[in-house]
Amino acid sequence: MDSKTLTRQYLDEVHAIETALVTNLTAHIAMTSDEDYRSLLERHLEETRAHGRNIDRRRKAVGHPRRNPVRAGIGLVRDIAGQAIVLSKGPIDGLRTIDQHERMLKNARDECATEAIEIAAYDALETVAKAAGDNPTAKLAADHRKQEEKMLADLRAVIARLAVDTFESRTGGEAKPQVKAAATRKLSGVA
Repeated sequence: MDSKTLTRQYLDEVHAIETALVTNLTAHIAMTSDEDYRSLLERHLEETRAHGRNIDRRRKAVGHPRRNPVRAGIGLVRDIAGQAIVLSKGPIDGLRTIDQHERMLKNARDECATEAIEIAAYDALETVAKAAGDNPTAKLAADHRKQEEKMLADLRAVIARLAVDTFESRTGGEAKPQVKAAATRKLSGVA
């Protein structure tokens, strides 16, 4: 496999992740009643759509790898499987608990895992692109990774507040004042 083909493979993988995430974020936004969390998801949905467009432009600039029908079939199956998982997960997210606060908390936790996957995928793409001497792709990967890292940090801050809300909703009691204050401080750092 030549370096251009490998770079294109990693671009394709990142594109599949971003495309699937649009569907997932859209579903989570629809299930979100918390304004801060919703705002964060809406911001990231726009970033994710932009990432998909940027990656698609870069894929076109890199060009198509030599046609290998087996590899093309595997890539198609991978993309379909990824979309199927996301599409089937949406209804499950809605049923995972009847408590709205806990549902949002669990969705945010899942989004943290997704952000970590994206960060790792962009790390790999950046390194492969650098090894291939493809500086525009390496820069694009680094820029996108920075946004994913910010989203992960922002989600972690929101999780603290969502966890307090879940505690209070599920137990009917008040969280300890210092815990509420710490969760609010974390959230105030979210832009």
